[in-house]
Amino acid sequence: MKKLLTLLLIFAGIQLAEAQSSAVVDKEKLLDYFQTQRYAEAAQYLQSSYKEDTKDPKELAQLAYAYLMAGKLPEAEKNYLKLYAEKPGDIPGLFQLANINIRRGNNIKAKEYYEEIIKLDSNNFNVYKQLARINKDQGEIMPMLINLKKANQLNPTDADVVFDLCEIYFKGNLFRKAEDILEPALKADSSNFQLLKMKMPVSIGSGKYKQAIETGEKLLRYGDSSTFVLNNMGKSHFKLLEYQKALDYFLKVKSASQDNETLSYNIALSYRGLKDYKNAVPYLETAIKEAISSGIASYYGLLGDSFENIDKNEQANAAYKRGLLFDNNGSLYYNIALVYETKFNDKKNAISYYNQYLKTIDPVAQPKLITFIKNKVEELKR
Repeated sequence: MKKLLTLLLIFAGIQLAEAQSSAVVDKEKLLDYFQTQRYAEAAQYLQSSYKEDTKDPKELAQLAYAYLMAGKLPEAEKNYLKLYAEKPGDIPGLFQLANINIRRGNNIKAKEYYEEIIKLDSNNFNVYKQLARINKDQGEIMPMLINLKKANQLNPTDADVVFDLCEIYFKGNLFRKAEDILEPALKADSSNFQLLKMKMPVSIGSGKYKQAIETGEKLLRYGDSSTFVLNNMGKSHFKLLEYQKALDYFLKVKSASQDNETLSYNIALSYRGLKDYKNAVPYLETAIKEAISSGIASYYGLLGDSFENIDKNEQANAAYKRGLLFDNNGSLYYNIALVYETKFNDKKNAISYYNQYLKTIDPVAQPKLITFIKNKVEELKR
Protein backbone atom coordinates (compact mmCIF):
# COMPACT_ATOMS: atom_id res chain seq x y z
CA MET A 1 0.00 0.00 0.00
CA LYS A 2 2.85 2.34 0.87
CA LYS A 3 4.54 1.47 -2.45
CA LEU A 4 1.35 2.26 -4.38
CA LEU A 5 0.95 5.57 -2.55
CA THR A 6 4.59 6.44 -3.29
CA LEU A 7 4.11 5.71 -7.03
CA LEU A 8 0.96 7.84 -7.15
CA LEU A 9 2.78 10.75 -5.54
CA ILE A 10 5.68 10.46 -7.96
CA PHE A 11 3.31 10.36 -10.95
CA ALA A 12 1.37 13.36 -9.66
CA GLY A 13 4.66 15.23 -9.17
CA ILE A 14 5.74 14.57 -12.73
CA GLN A 15 2.44 15.81 -14.11
CA LEU A 16 2.64 18.93 -11.95
CA ALA A 17 6.18 19.64 -13.17
CA GLU A 18 5.13 19.21 -16.80
CA ALA A 19 2.14 21.51 -16.31
CA GLN A 20 4.37 24.15 -14.76
CA SER A 21 6.98 23.94 -17.56
CA SER A 22 4.48 23.90 -20.42
CA ALA A 23 3.60 27.33 -21.79
CA VAL A 24 -0.04 28.29 -21.88
CA VAL A 25 -0.99 29.93 -25.18
CA ASP A 26 -4.41 31.35 -25.89
CA LYS A 27 -5.17 29.58 -29.17
CA GLU A 28 -8.04 31.91 -30.07
CA LYS A 29 -5.88 34.98 -29.49
CA LEU A 30 -3.06 33.52 -31.61
CA LEU A 31 -5.53 32.56 -34.36
CA ASP A 32 -6.87 36.12 -34.39
CA TYR A 33 -3.34 37.50 -34.84
CA PHE A 34 -2.75 35.20 -37.82
CA GLN A 35 -6.15 35.76 -39.42
CA THR A 36 -5.76 39.54 -39.24
CA GLN A 37 -2.15 39.21 -40.47
CA ARG A 38 -0.72 40.84 -37.34
CA TYR A 39 2.30 38.58 -37.50
CA ALA A 40 4.68 40.84 -35.59
CA GLU A 41 2.25 40.90 -32.65
CA ALA A 42 1.85 37.12 -32.92
CA ALA A 43 5.62 36.68 -32.76
CA GLN A 44 5.89 39.00 -29.77
CA TYR A 45 3.05 37.16 -28.00
CA LEU A 46 4.61 33.74 -28.61
CA GLN A 47 8.06 34.96 -27.55
CA SER A 48 6.62 36.19 -24.25
CA SER A 49 4.73 32.93 -23.76
CA TYR A 50 7.56 30.48 -24.44
CA LYS A 51 10.82 30.02 -22.62
CA GLU A 52 13.73 31.88 -24.19
CA ASP A 53 15.73 28.66 -24.48
CA THR A 54 12.82 26.48 -25.60
CA LYS A 55 13.72 23.42 -27.64
CA ASP A 56 10.18 22.29 -28.24
CA PRO A 57 9.85 21.74 -32.05
CA LYS A 58 6.22 22.86 -32.08
CA GLU A 59 7.01 26.09 -30.24
CA LEU A 60 10.07 26.79 -32.41
CA ALA A 61 8.05 26.19 -35.57
CA GLN A 62 5.34 28.64 -34.46
CA LEU A 63 7.89 31.31 -33.53
CA ALA A 64 9.84 30.90 -36.76
CA TYR A 65 6.69 31.08 -38.89
CA ALA A 66 5.39 34.20 -37.12
CA TYR A 67 8.72 35.99 -37.56
CA LEU A 68 8.92 34.89 -41.20
CA MET A 69 5.47 36.23 -42.00
CA ALA A 70 6.30 39.45 -40.14
CA GLY A 71 9.29 39.92 -42.45
CA LYS A 72 11.79 39.63 -39.61
CA LEU A 73 14.11 37.26 -41.43
CA PRO A 74 17.07 37.15 -38.98
CA GLU A 75 14.73 36.15 -36.10
CA ALA A 76 12.93 33.66 -38.34
CA GLU A 77 16.23 32.08 -39.42
CA LYS A 78 17.43 31.91 -35.80
CA ASN A 79 14.35 29.89 -34.78
CA TYR A 80 14.38 27.68 -37.88
CA LEU A 81 18.04 26.87 -37.13
CA LYS A 82 17.05 25.86 -33.58
CA LEU A 83 14.30 23.70 -35.08
CA TYR A 84 16.84 22.20 -37.51
CA ALA A 85 19.10 21.31 -34.56
CA GLU A 86 16.23 19.48 -32.90
CA LYS A 87 14.76 17.97 -36.09
CA PRO A 88 17.46 17.73 -38.83
CA GLY A 89 15.09 15.81 -41.08
CA ASP A 90 12.30 18.41 -41.03
CA ILE A 91 11.79 19.14 -44.74
CA PRO A 92 9.38 22.11 -44.31
CA GLY A 93 11.91 23.74 -41.97
CA LEU A 94 14.73 23.20 -44.49
CA PHE A 95 12.59 24.73 -47.22
CA GLN A 96 12.01 27.80 -45.08
CA LEU A 97 15.73 28.14 -44.30
CA ALA A 98 16.48 27.97 -48.03
CA ASN A 99 13.73 30.51 -48.78
CA ILE A 100 15.03 32.91 -46.13
CA ASN A 101 18.55 32.74 -47.53
CA ILE A 102 17.30 33.41 -51.07
CA ARG A 103 15.43 36.46 -49.83
CA ARG A 104 18.57 37.64 -48.06
CA GLY A 105 20.67 37.13 -51.21
CA ASN A 106 22.64 34.12 -50.00
CA ASN A 107 22.04 31.66 -52.84
CA ILE A 108 25.04 29.51 -51.89
CA LYS A 109 23.59 28.78 -48.45
CA ALA A 110 20.15 28.21 -49.96
CA LYS A 111 21.66 25.58 -52.26
CA GLU A 112 23.12 23.76 -49.25
CA TYR A 113 19.68 23.46 -47.64
CA TYR A 114 18.10 22.27 -50.90
CA GLU A 115 20.83 19.64 -51.21
CA GLU A 116 20.01 18.50 -47.66
CA ILE A 117 16.38 18.05 -48.75
CA ILE A 118 17.50 15.99 -51.77
CA LYS A 119 19.34 13.63 -49.38
CA LEU A 120 16.06 13.14 -47.53
CA ASP A 121 13.81 13.12 -50.60
CA SER A 122 15.55 12.68 -53.96
CA ASN A 123 12.26 13.04 -55.83
CA ASN A 124 11.20 16.39 -54.43
CA PHE A 125 9.99 18.40 -57.43
CA ASN A 126 10.04 21.79 -55.70
CA VAL A 127 13.73 21.44 -54.79
CA TYR A 128 14.82 20.94 -58.40
CA LYS A 129 12.57 23.79 -59.53
CA GLN A 130 14.05 26.16 -56.96
CA LEU A 131 17.61 25.06 -57.70
CA ALA A 132 17.00 25.76 -61.41
CA ARG A 133 15.84 29.29 -60.55
CA ILE A 134 19.02 29.89 -58.57
CA ASN A 135 21.06 28.53 -61.49
CA LYS A 136 19.23 30.90 -63.84
CA ASP A 137 19.94 33.92 -61.64
CA GLN A 138 23.62 32.97 -61.50
CA GLY A 139 23.88 32.22 -65.23
CA GLU A 140 24.68 28.52 -64.65
CA ILE A 141 23.20 27.04 -67.82
CA MET A 142 24.26 23.38 -67.52
CA PRO A 143 23.26 22.94 -63.84
CA MET A 144 20.01 24.76 -64.68
CA LEU A 145 19.36 22.34 -67.55
CA ILE A 146 20.02 19.31 -65.32
CA ASN A 147 17.69 20.56 -62.58
CA LEU A 148 14.95 21.55 -65.03
CA LYS A 149 15.06 18.13 -66.71
CA LYS A 150 14.77 16.39 -63.34
CA ALA A 151 11.89 18.68 -62.31
CA ASN A 152 10.14 18.07 -65.62
CA GLN A 153 10.47 14.30 -65.21
CA LEU A 154 8.83 14.56 -61.79
CA ASN A 155 6.09 16.94 -62.94
CA PRO A 156 5.68 17.17 -66.75
CA THR A 157 2.78 19.65 -66.54
CA ASP A 158 4.38 22.48 -64.54
CA ALA A 159 4.22 25.43 -66.95
CA ASP A 160 7.10 27.42 -65.42
CA VAL A 161 9.53 24.52 -65.68
CA VAL A 162 8.40 23.63 -69.20
CA PHE A 163 8.78 27.23 -70.38
CA ASP A 164 12.33 27.60 -68.99
CA LEU A 165 13.38 24.21 -70.34
CA CYS A 166 11.86 24.96 -73.77
CA GLU A 167 13.73 28.26 -73.87
CA ILE A 168 17.04 26.40 -73.46
CA TYR A 169 16.09 23.84 -76.11
CA PHE A 170 14.92 26.56 -78.50
CA LYS A 171 18.16 28.52 -78.19
CA GLY A 172 20.05 25.28 -78.88
CA ASN A 173 17.85 24.56 -81.96
CA LEU A 174 16.57 21.41 -80.22
CA PHE A 175 13.04 21.99 -81.48
CA ARG A 176 11.88 18.37 -81.25
CA LYS A 177 12.83 18.16 -77.59
CA ALA A 178 10.96 21.41 -76.95
CA GLU A 179 7.88 20.03 -78.71
CA ASP A 180 8.01 16.80 -76.70
CA ILE A 181 7.79 18.58 -73.35
CA LEU A 182 5.31 21.21 -74.53
CA GLU A 183 2.73 18.62 -75.60
CA PRO A 184 1.83 17.19 -72.15
CA ALA A 185 1.97 20.62 -70.50
CA LEU A 186 -0.44 22.11 -73.07
CA LYS A 187 -2.67 19.06 -72.82
CA ALA A 188 -3.02 19.84 -69.11
CA ASP A 189 -3.55 23.58 -69.71
CA SER A 190 -4.44 24.30 -73.34
CA SER A 191 -5.02 28.03 -72.83
CA ASN A 192 -1.77 28.82 -71.02
CA PHE A 193 -0.50 32.01 -72.70
CA GLN A 194 3.08 31.41 -71.63
CA LEU A 195 3.21 27.94 -73.18
CA LEU A 196 1.34 28.97 -76.34
CA LYS A 197 3.76 31.84 -76.90
CA MET A 198 6.64 29.39 -76.59
CA LYS A 199 4.97 26.99 -79.01
CA MET A 200 4.86 29.56 -81.82
CA PRO A 201 8.63 30.04 -82.34
CA VAL A 202 9.25 26.34 -81.62
CA SER A 203 6.80 25.40 -84.40
CA ILE A 204 8.44 27.89 -86.76
CA GLY A 205 11.88 26.48 -85.89
CA SER A 206 10.56 22.98 -86.67
CA GLY A 207 9.18 24.15 -90.02
CA LYS A 208 5.60 23.55 -88.82
CA TYR A 209 4.27 26.89 -90.03
CA LYS A 210 0.59 25.93 -90.18
CA GLN A 211 0.83 24.78 -86.56
CA ALA A 212 2.41 28.12 -85.64
CA ILE A 213 -0.45 29.94 -87.38
CA GLU A 214 -3.04 27.83 -85.53
CA THR A 215 -1.36 28.68 -82.24
CA GLY A 216 -1.26 32.37 -83.16
CA GLU A 217 -4.95 32.37 -84.09
CA LYS A 218 -5.76 30.78 -80.75
CA LEU A 219 -3.82 33.52 -78.95
CA LEU A 220 -5.62 36.18 -80.99
CA ARG A 221 -8.99 34.65 -80.01
CA TYR A 222 -7.91 34.84 -76.37
CA GLY A 223 -7.27 38.55 -76.87
CA ASP A 224 -3.48 38.55 -77.17
CA SER A 225 -2.67 40.83 -80.11
CA SER A 226 0.88 41.57 -78.97
CA THR A 227 3.57 42.36 -81.53
CA PHE A 228 5.20 39.03 -80.62
CA VAL A 229 2.16 37.07 -81.79
CA LEU A 230 1.53 39.19 -84.90
CA ASN A 231 5.18 39.08 -85.94
CA ASN A 232 5.33 35.29 -85.66
CA MET A 233 2.08 34.98 -87.59
CA GLY A 234 3.66 37.07 -90.34
CA LYS A 235 6.79 34.90 -90.38
CA SER A 236 4.69 31.73 -90.68
CA HIS A 237 2.59 33.04 -93.57
CA PHE A 238 5.76 34.26 -95.29
CA LYS A 239 7.33 30.79 -95.05
CA LEU A 240 4.18 29.37 -96.65
CA LEU A 241 4.64 31.96 -99.46
CA GLU A 242 1.39 33.66 -98.43
CA TYR A 243 2.91 37.09 -98.94
CA GLN A 244 -0.25 39.18 -98.66
CA LYS A 245 -1.21 37.61 -95.33
CA ALA A 246 2.36 37.96 -94.11
CA LEU A 247 2.37 41.62 -95.13
CA ASP A 248 -0.90 42.27 -93.30
CA TYR A 249 0.53 40.96 -90.04
CA PHE A 250 3.87 42.72 -90.44
CA LEU A 251 2.11 46.03 -91.09
CA LYS A 252 0.03 45.52 -87.92
CA VAL A 253 3.27 45.07 -86.00
CA LYS A 254 4.65 48.23 -87.59
CA SER A 255 1.62 50.27 -86.54
CA ALA A 256 1.98 49.01 -82.96
CA SER A 257 5.70 49.55 -82.56
CA GLN A 258 8.69 51.45 -83.89
CA ASP A 259 10.42 50.32 -87.06
CA ASN A 260 13.38 48.04 -86.65
CA GLU A 261 15.77 46.34 -88.99
CA THR A 262 14.20 42.86 -89.01
CA LEU A 263 10.61 44.06 -89.26
CA SER A 264 11.38 46.47 -92.11
CA TYR A 265 13.30 43.72 -93.89
CA ASN A 266 10.37 41.28 -93.55
CA ILE A 267 7.91 43.87 -94.86
CA ALA A 268 10.21 44.55 -97.81
CA LEU A 269 10.49 40.83 -98.58
CA SER A 270 6.70 40.50 -98.44
CA TYR A 271 6.30 43.32 -100.96
CA ARG A 272 8.92 41.68 -103.17
CA GLY A 273 7.00 38.41 -102.93
CA LEU A 274 4.00 40.32 -104.26
CA LYS A 275 6.30 41.81 -106.95
CA ASP A 276 5.53 45.27 -105.54
CA TYR A 277 9.10 46.54 -105.81
CA LYS A 278 8.14 50.21 -105.46
CA ASN A 279 6.86 49.71 -101.91
CA ALA A 280 9.74 47.37 -101.09
CA VAL A 281 12.31 50.13 -101.65
CA PRO A 282 11.54 52.41 -98.64
CA TYR A 283 11.44 49.44 -96.26
CA LEU A 284 14.76 48.13 -97.52
CA GLU A 285 16.22 51.63 -97.09
CA THR A 286 14.87 51.69 -93.52
CA ALA A 287 16.33 48.24 -92.83
CA ILE A 288 19.74 49.39 -94.07
CA LYS A 289 19.54 52.56 -91.98
CA GLU A 290 18.52 50.60 -88.86
CA ALA A 291 21.36 48.14 -89.40
CA ILE A 292 23.97 50.88 -89.38
CA SER A 293 25.16 52.44 -86.14
CA SER A 294 24.37 56.16 -85.92
CA GLY A 295 27.95 56.77 -84.78
CA ILE A 296 29.73 54.97 -87.61
CA ALA A 297 30.55 58.19 -89.54
CA SER A 298 32.25 59.65 -86.48
CA TYR A 299 34.16 56.38 -86.00
CA TYR A 300 35.57 56.74 -89.50
CA GLY A 301 36.37 60.38 -88.72
CA LEU A 302 38.44 59.31 -85.72
CA LEU A 303 40.07 56.56 -87.78
CA GLY A 304 41.05 59.09 -90.46
CA ASP A 305 42.45 61.47 -87.86
CA SER A 306 44.50 58.63 -86.37
CA PHE A 307 45.96 57.83 -89.79
CA GLU A 308 46.80 61.52 -90.27
CA ASN A 309 48.71 61.63 -87.00
CA ILE A 310 51.00 58.83 -88.18
CA ASP A 311 51.44 60.38 -91.64
CA LYS A 312 49.33 57.81 -93.45
CA ASN A 313 47.41 60.42 -95.40
CA GLU A 314 46.03 58.21 -98.17
CA GLN A 315 44.53 55.86 -95.59
CA ALA A 316 43.22 58.92 -93.72
CA ASN A 317 41.34 60.24 -96.75
CA ALA A 318 40.05 56.76 -97.56
CA ALA A 319 38.62 56.51 -94.00
CA TYR A 320 37.01 59.97 -94.23
CA LYS A 321 35.40 59.10 -97.56
CA ARG A 322 34.16 55.80 -96.19
CA GLY A 323 32.44 57.70 -93.42
CA LEU A 324 30.60 59.84 -95.99
CA LEU A 325 28.86 56.70 -97.28
CA PHE A 326 27.02 56.50 -93.96
CA ASP A 327 26.41 60.16 -93.14
CA ASN A 328 26.65 63.47 -95.04
CA ASN A 329 28.97 64.76 -92.33
CA GLY A 330 30.37 68.26 -92.90
CA SER A 331 33.46 67.72 -90.76
CA LEU A 332 34.45 64.78 -92.97
CA TYR A 333 34.27 66.98 -96.09
CA TYR A 334 36.43 69.57 -94.34
CA ASN A 335 39.00 66.97 -93.24
CA ILE A 336 39.26 65.54 -96.77
CA ALA A 337 39.69 69.03 -98.27
CA LEU A 338 42.35 69.86 -95.69
CA VAL A 339 44.33 66.69 -96.45
CA TYR A 340 44.21 67.47 -100.20
CA GLU A 341 45.30 71.04 -99.55
CA THR A 342 48.03 70.59 -96.92
CA LYS A 343 49.31 67.06 -97.47
CA PHE A 344 48.95 66.44 -101.20
CA ASN A 345 48.95 70.04 -102.52
CA ASP A 346 46.00 68.99 -104.69
CA LYS A 347 44.11 72.28 -105.09
CA LYS A 348 41.48 70.94 -107.46
CA ASN A 349 40.22 68.24 -105.10
CA ALA A 350 40.62 70.55 -102.10
CA ILE A 351 38.34 73.14 -103.75
CA SER A 352 35.79 70.44 -104.63
CA TYR A 353 35.52 69.17 -101.04
CA TYR A 354 35.54 72.68 -99.52
CA ASN A 355 32.58 73.53 -101.78
CA GLN A 356 30.76 70.38 -100.63
CA TYR A 357 31.54 71.35 -97.04
CA LEU A 358 29.96 74.77 -97.65
CA LYS A 359 26.64 73.07 -98.48
CA THR A 360 26.50 71.53 -95.01
CA ILE A 361 26.98 74.83 -93.10
CA ASP A 362 23.95 76.69 -91.73
CA PRO A 363 24.26 80.26 -93.16
CA VAL A 364 22.21 81.74 -90.30
CA ALA A 365 24.10 80.04 -87.47
CA GLN A 366 27.63 80.23 -88.94
CA PRO A 367 27.99 83.14 -91.41
CA LYS A 368 31.62 83.80 -90.43
CA LEU A 369 32.60 80.18 -91.14
CA ILE A 370 31.04 80.43 -94.60
CA THR A 371 33.04 83.59 -95.32
CA PHE A 372 36.24 81.89 -94.12
CA ILE A 373 35.77 78.82 -96.37
CA LYS A 374 34.82 80.95 -99.40
CA ASN A 375 37.97 83.02 -98.96
CA LYS A 376 40.02 79.83 -98.72
CA VAL A 377 38.49 78.57 -101.99
CA GLU A 378 39.31 81.86 -103.73
CA GLU A 379 42.93 81.67 -102.53
CA LEU A 380 43.27 78.11 -103.87
CA LYS A 381 41.94 79.19 -107.27
CA ARG A 382 44.75 81.72 -107.74
